[in-house]
Amino acid sequence: MTSQFQSYDFSKNSRILIQNSQSSVLEIAADKKADLKIIEKISWNFKKPYKVNWCEAEQFNDLLNEFFENDQSTAEDIQNIGDEIEISTFINEIDNSDDILKSHDDAPIIKLFNLILREAISKKASDIHLQVFEDTLNIKFRIHGSIENAFTLNSGISARLFTRIKIISGLDITEKRKPQDGRVTINIGSFPIDLRISTIPSYDNERIVLRLLDQRHVELDLSSLGMLDVQLDEFRSLLDQKSGIILVTGPTGSGKTTTLYAAIEKIKKKNINIMTIEDPIEYKIEGISQTQVNPKINLSFADGLRSILRQDPDVILVGEIRDEETADIALRASLTGHLVLSTLHTNSPLGAFDRLNELGVDKKMLTSSILCIVGQSLERNFNQDGRTAVFEMISMDQKLQEAVSQSTEEHVLRKNLSDDHLTLTQALAIKKENKDIF
Repeated sequence: MTSQFQSYDFSKNSRILIQNSQSSVLEIAADKKADLKIIEKISWNFKKPYKVNWCEAEQFNDLLNEFFENDQSTAEDIQNIGDEIEISTFINEIDNSDDILKSHDDAPIIKLFNLILREAISKKASDIHLQVFEDTLNIKFRIHGSIENAFTLNSGISARLFTRIKIISGLDITEKRKPQDGRVTINIGSFPIDLRISTIPSYDNERIVLRLLDQRHVELDLSSLGMLDVQLDEFRSLLDQKSGIILVTGPTGSGKTTTLYAAIEKIKKKNINIMTIEDPIEYKIEGISQTQVNPKINLSFADGLRSILRQDPDVILVGEIRDEETADIALRASLTGHLVLSTLHTNSPLGAFDRLNELGVDKKMLTSSILCIVGQSLERNFNQDGRTAVFEMISMDQKLQEAVSQSTEEHVLRKNLSDDHLTLTQALAIKKENKDIF
């Protein structure tokens, strides 16, 4: 049997990776500390001579992870597994292994879940949506902000698949009437992927969404976000301010949080106290204090923000302004010697003024506290990653302040933007002209 030498478990433990077994000579990568006797045993079993690429430990880890990640199953493979589950007997045992590269599980439901995860990660999806509709289970990925159909399986497997997801994330498998939230860290070799799981009851079943947080594929550098040079210079200068609030707006999956984290990465180089309250903590940033919202212990954005203000912060990141209380505390904090960064769900950046006004923030506080509203969307580019962000920046100047003090309606404010203001549409046109996007 030669297959035993080609599993992820074997390669991880022996530090020996068979990269090519089809040629006349075995091509092997091995950690410099690997046992040569094991390599000779492999050669004897394959009845072939071998060639070894000896690697440092870190290089071997990279090769190992890349090799097994790229051993992707196709959509057809996943569909076939779905068919296998449909005719298979009830699965009595679930393997609680947390390493999804161990894809040789006997239980088809476990293999199905692992393959769906691997497919989503390989496509750099930010979310996986699972929803039953009549006799089908629809599986969709959010990739670069857009929802895309991934697979359609028979609804008969949904109960067992949902049970698998609930078990690994510590949720109650018997509770289907109430929403639940959970989390789990899955290992891709030596790289952790955080999963945030949300369930909600639907008409006659459940709906589950998994948020994938993969720090390997995120470059937290302002210059790589996609801002035009003039926008980047303006944004950097705003981050040097000692007080005020910068808000980032845009649709779900447009990269708002990535923009905030890139801003924090720039700011943290200074000798200052940076604290966050987030839901969820999407990326761990060294050197700053990050706090997770936790409804189970009544730790909301507003509660967390109050506590942070007693910790002598210089810069505060609020993951999202969702309610009147959080809006009030955040904007007041920005008036008392704190730079505040946050996100807001609006249809356009100018709509942030009206939204905050609806949340009870008066016009005087808006004009005094807001430094800039950043709007962003994702567009297709020419790179392998597929999308790049396009930005609109609305900085508060005297003309806009006077307009906001009279009205927060978008059509009124748009007439009072500076003459050199670049709208999202204009920024998009410039990037198209520069061949940055399609």
